[in-house]
Amino acid sequence: MKKIIRHISQVFFIAAMPIFSWSQNPEGFDKMAKKMAEKSVPIIQSKQVNSLVKKGENIVFLDAREKNEYQVSHIKNSKFVGYDNFSMSSVVDIPKNQMIVVYCSVGYRSGKIGVKLREAGYTSVFNLYGGIFDWANNGFEIYQEKKIVKKVHPYNSKWGKWLKPELRN
Repeated sequence: MKKIIRHISQVFFIAAMPIFSWSQNPEGFDKMAKKMAEKSVPIIQSKQVNSLVKKGENIVFLDAREKNEYQVSHIKNSKFVGYDNFSMSSVVDIPKNQMIVVYCSVGYRSGKIGVKLREAGYTSVFNLYGGIFDWANNGFEIYQEKKIVKKVHPYNSKWGKWLKPELRN
């Protein structure tokens, strides 16, 4: 019962926070991020997630990028699950009612993985709006193993434009 109440309070907290247009992101980022996001998976903003983490909420971050992207940097304590080779076996140790935030570069791949998780019965899955690009552009910490770093894998030059120049690897 305690877990259900905690889950409901998380959902209300998330729903109550407005969706902001982040001025820290490059021009056109919000339009692109909204277009890329999978509509059947709830979106959560970087600021919302960071607030929950600071409050001590137990959130599992799943990185749906490829291994070379993850190795450059990732959100602290995130679990690499990949995209091209994603397997449900990589998440069997995660309880079905656990709050999960899936991210990739901008939200497309993570949305697709989020759909798979929801179809498998995971009940508290969110797609990180704008992915790790939004997270880093807003100044939230990124890591390479246990060390804070300042670079993000841009995926490629086309997508790298959505990162602040000082964050491009």
